Amino acid sequence: MANQSPAHRGTDVRIPELVGALNFRDLGGYATNDGRAIRWNRLYRSGTTHRMTSGDLQHIVSRGIRYACDLRSNSERRHYRNRLNDVPDIEYWCHDHDRLPGDLGRLIRQPNARPEHSRAVMLAVYRELPYDFRGAYRELFTRLSNGQVPMVFNCTAGKDRTGVAAALVLTALGVPRRIIREDYLLSELFYDQCCDVMVNDGGNRFFGGVDRQLWEPMMRAESAYLDAMFDQLDAAHGSADRYLCDELGMHAGMIERLRSHLLE
Repeated sequence: MANQSPAHRGTDVRIPELVGALNFRDLGGYATNDGRAIRWNRLYRSGTTHRMTSGDLQHIVSRGIRYACDLRSNSERRHYRNRLNDVPDIEYWCHDHDRLPGDLGRLIRQPNARPEHSRAVMLAVYRELPYDFRGAYRELFTRLSNGQVPMVFNCTAGKDRTGVAAALVLTALGVPRRIIREDYLLSELFYDQCCDVMVNDGGNRFFGGVDRQLWEPMMRAESAYLDAMFDQLDAAHGSADRYLCDELGMHAGMIERLRSHLLE
């Protein structure tokens, strides 16, 4: 156990055994640069919840989750209902929009589409996500700094929009970038499940009739994707921390409140 990475250490605690959950995991336990750690059972990230069973929902309630932030588009939410919205004890908020990152379905259907093009698209998407979804991320950060925890936030696969959101929150909490990258890569554990949802569970509006080699790079969690996002923020703002202030309005007092609610 001693040679495990921080992200994999305590995986049995981080990733609960749920029947219908997708990429659902606890962000607790990660150490920060100042010697503190994120509290367990305070902040969760997830993919779509539409397959969750009644037993899964009971488990969610038992963890004390009180708030849910849904980053998906209106069409995604119509297609894959967020079952957490059915739980009376959970305050549900969704991002009202019709934008999908990078319009991936259209791009991989171009006549000249190639696997290397798909990967290049994902790198571009990650550079744009902090700006395309700044309104949703600003709302998420505001709610967390106001103490709306325990919370779960999600998108469909729980990898891209949610992955960037998690990386930004972990950055604000002072988690080293190496550990942030390791947490992001845990989404690879759910690769087969994500593909099943996107291809076989009505999600074929994205990938139906498209060669697997073309869409597979879009379903992977590659460290280069997250690095592209951070490189963009470093280049445009000097640092990811500065982006939080410039674009999300997270001044020092809000960061301190965020940390007071989530760190021990």
